[in-house]
Amino acid sequence: MPHILTMNPVKQMVPKQQLPEAIINGHATGYLWDGMSQEAQFSPFTYPMEGYSPIHMIYRYGGSAFSTVTKSGRWVEAYRHESIEFVVNQSVWMEGEAQFADVILPACTSLERWDIGEWSNPGGYLHHGFNSNNHRIVTMQHKCIEPLGESKSDYQIFTEVLNQLGLGAVFTEGGSELDWVKRVFDSSDLPGHISWKEFCRKGYYVVPAEREVLREPVNMRWFAEGRHKDVPEPHPLPSQYAEEFGQGLQTPSGKIEFIPELLKRHTAHNPERPPLNRYIPSWEGRGTIELVGKYPLQMIATHSRYSFHTSSDGKNTAVNQVEDHRALVNGHYYWLLRLSPVDAAERGIKHRDLVKVFNDRAAVICAADVSALVAEGVVKSYESSAEFQLVEVNGETVEVGGCMNMLTPDRPQSQGTSSMSPNSCLVQVEKWKNAAAFRPLLGATQASHAA
Repeated sequence: MPHILTMNPVKQMVPKQQLPEAIINGHATGYLWDGMSQEAQFSPFTYPMEGYSPIHMIYRYGGSAFSTVTKSGRWVEAYRHESIEFVVNQSVWMEGEAQFADVILPACTSLERWDIGEWSNPGGYLHHGFNSNNHRIVTMQHKCIEPLGESKSDYQIFTEVLNQLGLGAVFTEGGSELDWVKRVFDSSDLPGHISWKEFCRKGYYVVPAEREVLREPVNMRWFAEGRHKDVPEPHPLPSQYAEEFGQGLQTPSGKIEFIPELLKRHTAHNPERPPLNRYIPSWEGRGTIELVGKYPLQMIATHSRYSFHTSSDGKNTAVNQVEDHRALVNGHYYWLLRLSPVDAAERGIKHRDLVKVFNDRAAVICAADVSALVAEGVVKSYESSAEFQLVEVNGETVEVGGCMNMLTPDRPQSQGTSSMSPNSCLVQVEKWKNAAAFRPLLGATQASHAA
């Protein structure tokens, strides 16, 4: 809102990948991702920033870094570090970091609160993200039921916290969630196409396609035909054009560069980020002689077909019952690990046996998925399990929720970047000898509403 100052006065930043190191070691270095400026990515920032306090408290809002960030075991140590005096977790589900909180603020689901939004519009991540749909669709998110238990909507939680700080009225401006939905509705073009009453009743509005004369030109055709840019994107900024405003691409040459001038200028002495693409052997792969004898299998962990990050996984939903997602073995839903028949036979592993996947970083228990779809010497799994369960069985500490990122390295993809490299990972797999001794607690595998 234009009448409310919305600048963040805190300039100190911590890169997500290095947050555990910032807490445990007291310092960290990171690199920006800046969609507006290519040069900004080469300037590092450091923590702690002069004049700012180190981290004393963590307030975790939504989601889970466990399973979505490499070498997830670092986060356990960070949350337990003596420098952290207090941890608050605001979550819908008892997953990941919620287990390490001093106070849990139970948030309700989207079925228990009002909201308005647009399908496939990812906010600040992508300009005009709704173009992935055939039509733009604005939706009214109805509050179907009252929040369960003691849970509250995020809006209500923030309101009550700010009330304690004497800032509640500044935040809410006297409006409820539904008032704000109506306010957003009125501030858009929607009232000219559909009434508020009809929008509430119907629940959505399909934005009609623009008239031909008003439609955006085909992207990049202006560049192919040597014309001024005629696509209304917010970037590049005027200062980023090499020559005339609106002419050419946002590169120093104004053209598509197969050897980027910016990399030649900024990373000439960085062997891991050469201007010209070339093959760089993995620092943790089948050719890593000093490791491959001990951990001979290359682990590849991609996004799951059935869940996105920790969304849709666990939570006692029907997704758990999808046999290609999790396997129910002795009362526990295990994450899957696919391995070739040859590698399975060498280890005496049969389909759906419980296996221990391990390296020097951790050990994770999975259900074996013996399949010819994976090459010999490679094992395939998925990142971002919603469950994180460290257990000790007969003196052996293992993770049984499926947090495969316990095994991946925290090394960046290349020097001078804040980036993950989860698939440069070697592991060994063996049949889990303590499978018969493990007895999951009732409901332990079912991530439940935090309320």
